[in-house]
Amino acid sequence: MNPKKLWTIELKNEIFGGLAPTLDPFDNTKFYLSDGWGSAYSSIKLRQFSLQDGKELNAVSVKNLVRCLYFNVDQKSLFVISDSKILHINKIDFSIIKKFEKGIPKYSDYVSSNDQDTLLLMNTYADFLSVYNYKSEKVTRKKLKTCKGIFKENDDKYLIFCPKIGSVCQYDLSRNTLNHILQTDIFYQVYNGTSDKFYFHVGKIVKSTSSTHEKIEPTHQINIYLKSDLTKKSELKFDFSFEKFIVSKDEEKIYCVNNNQILIYSLPKKQITSKIILDEKVRIAEIFDEQQLFLTYEYDHSNILTCWKL
Repeated sequence: MNPKKLWTIELKNEIFGGLAPTLDPFDNTKFYLSDGWGSAYSSIKLRQFSLQDGKELNAVSVKNLVRCLYFNVDQKSLFVISDSKILHINKIDFSIIKKFEKGIPKYSDYVSSNDQDTLLLMNTYADFLSVYNYKSEKVTRKKLKTCKGIFKENDDKYLIFCPKIGSVCQYDLSRNTLNHILQTDIFYQVYNGTSDKFYFHVGKIVKSTSSTHEKIEPTHQINIYLKSDLTKKSELKFDFSFEKFIVSKDEEKIYCVNNNQILIYSLPKKQITSKIILDEKVRIAEIFDEQQLFLTYEYDHSNILTCWKL
């Protein structure tokens, strides 16, 4: 497969280490990213771009690394979760509605909300789920172990994926209770399908050394569970490495990403149907399946962003 280059833009700061390109769930013509490592704190912003031509449309000063976003169902505002503060901003003009700095959990990589008064937040390696009431600005914590995703089922119930212990838990916000629903292998990444499936990129623990922290590394395997019958599991074992996977909206394709390569696996055909291999200096930043687009940057120049057509 030969992708077509659509546009290239030069950003004000490097993006590596900042928020990955994130599509607006209510307007798929726009995406968001933030300034990354090496940026002066005074210059760090969350930025909104047009997916059509790469033009920067809006920006808000955060002065801290942005880790994740939560888009309100009102489609008018969003929460910007940074290392040490939370901004509630107007999505239309990027004005700040309110800034939260009191008692908030730091370094949260994952977020969800009941869209009324509460944010659920957790760091990848945290031992606690933080439940932050942004009206009272008070936080409560629930004992857990690591996190790779928080997914809302309804205003009261949330699925929390704990990779290090291979667990899926259901948290009840109204009762402040946790219910373990699935034991899995240790995993590196998870996708909560919109159909009847969970997808887990199986991982392995690499012990800490005198100069490194303990971490989970990806293997070559994806496990798929049926939500309606969690005793049913299928396994996909590949003969190549990949650091990230994206499941298509129709759940018929899996994009396996490794540095400058995208391998597209057809679930119905049970085989790799397409490969994209770019220059070895290029890194895949994100894939937008519905639009059949993907974004890249150069490893040594992450302020240069390019959009391609699959």
